Formats: sequence, C-alpha cells, structure tokens
Amino acid sequence: MEKTTWKTIAIIFMILFILETAYCIWAVSLYYDEIEDTNVCYYEFCREYPQADLTEGICTCYDLDILGKLIPVDWKVM
Repeated sequence: MEKTTWKTIAIIFMILFILETAYCIWAVSLYYDEIEDTNVCYYEFCREYPQADLTEGICTCYDLDILGKLIPVDWKVM
C-alpha cells in the first residue's frame, strides 16, 4: 500500500503544478492584452486629444472646453 501511495501523491502534485503553470501563463497573457488595448486607446484612437481613459473595455477621449474642464468627445468599444 505504501509503494503506490507516494506515486499517487506525486501524480496529483504534477497535475496541480501543470494547472498552476497554465493559470499563470493565462494571467500574464491577459495582462499583456490589457496593456496592448490601453496603448491602442491612448496612442492610436485618442492621439489628437489631451486625455484618454480605458475603463471596462470602453476607450473614452476627452478634450478641454472653454473653461479648461475635460469633457468626453469620443468613445470606442475596444
């Protein structure tokens, strides 16, 4: 019984290690996709405006009005 117990535990730990590695790769990929969307929002879509914001996948461009307040002028779903 003892000879097969350590093999079972080793297999379980290997499976958990593989799942953890896959989850970490997925999280890093998701992070870099978010950075890429932010760069597209700031530097491509809103390049002629002084301020931009990317919130929950919606890129909003802001411009200054006569009083110097930021007002939303354009938006795009990323």
